[in-house]
Amino acid sequence: METQHLAIASVPVQVWSGKLYEYAQALHAGTIFPELNMPFFAAESVPDADSLGNSGDLPLEERDQLMAKINGISFALDDLTLFLDTHPAQQEAISLRKQLIEERKRLLKEYDQKFYSLTKDCEGLWTQGSMPWEGVCI
Repeated sequence: METQHLAIASVPVQVWSGKLYEYAQALHAGTIFPELNMPFFAAESVPDADSLGNSGDLPLEERDQLMAKINGISFALDDLTLFLDTHPAQQEAISLRKQLIEERKRLLKEYDQKFYSLTKDCEGLWTQGSMPWEGVCI
């Protein structure tokens, strides 16, 4: 029986272009790097950040807005960390990672003070309101 190959993979080395998606777009696209977003169908292209997470006619509550920011920053931080695994000397990426870590800490602290703890590191408002395990996390 003859061996047949379906495909030969070619993976180019990723370079730092400095162009990144807005964090809400990145979370939707699955990458912060526009050059890595290669949807299979034209209909899967990344929408504008304004159209994500809101139908447009209803304002998002403050808690939901803050959670969306935390999710976007967290995703961007994870994706950037993966990039740095293969590009450990890329100074712009290292600098951005440090900024994202500080921004995430600030957002988590703000969320903790206004609503409830999301991580073990947060102090939480344990004496006020519902606990996260009581269904307040939606």
